[in-house]
Amino acid sequence: MTTIDATLRVAAAALITGALWFAADAIAMMIAVTNSGFEDVSGQTPFNEFTFGTPIGWPFHDPNSVIPDPGTFTGTLQPNGTDFFNTTAPEGVKVSILFNSGREGEGEYGYSQTLVDTLQTNTEYSLTVKVGNIASGTAQNGQFFNLDEFPGYRVDLLAGGVAIAQDDNSLTIPEAEFATSTVILSVGATHAQLGQDLGIRLVNLNVIPDGFTQATSPDLEVDFDDVVLSRL
Repeated sequence: MTTIDATLRVAAAALITGALWFAADAIAMMIAVTNSGFEDVSGQTPFNEFTFGTPIGWPFHDPNSVIPDPGTFTGTLQPNGTDFFNTTAPEGVKVSILFNSGREGEGEYGYSQTLVDTLQTNTEYSLTVKVGNIASGTAQNGQFFNLDEFPGYRVDLLAGGVAIAQDDNSLTIPEAEFATSTVILSVGATHAQLGQDLGIRLVNLNVIPDGFTQATSPDLEVDFDDVVLSRL
């Protein structure tokens, strides 16, 4: 082997090693989200395919005092792929519900979670959430629910309780289906919320569909599942 060949081999090995280090650095790091698939129903009340209560890790976001109300239910649903949704849950077996049959049109409400990670410089964040447009259907107890139309949703990425990026109802979701909401945020050297605790907010916009009034509105529900936050 000539000196030139040896030098070229060493240089090539260094380039490959450098590329591998770069690829490792570029791998997205998952940020812990408590009960990200809403499978933990501790403390909730089971009722057939539902549970009612506050999902573990997800306190209410309720600026309009929609909760509690006899016609408003929070908790989970276990889709069976036939009733309400054409598939089972996107992750695990349960999805979260934000159901409203009595306070339609009275303002947004939902769930939120504050994380242990803080907003960092020179970082790209990716938040994905499965959002469900539940269809009308009959529950296991024989009760029919008119869930036509869709009240709208919002997914917020928070820092210090302030929305720093969001998906404000951008998806058109067919009835009985889930779609993936994606929120991307690139943070440079500066940001007003640097060092603040990150958070996630999942919102039922609770908007009465066109052509309806509160008295005639169908029940309004948005379902969420599989909340994933990562940074690069």
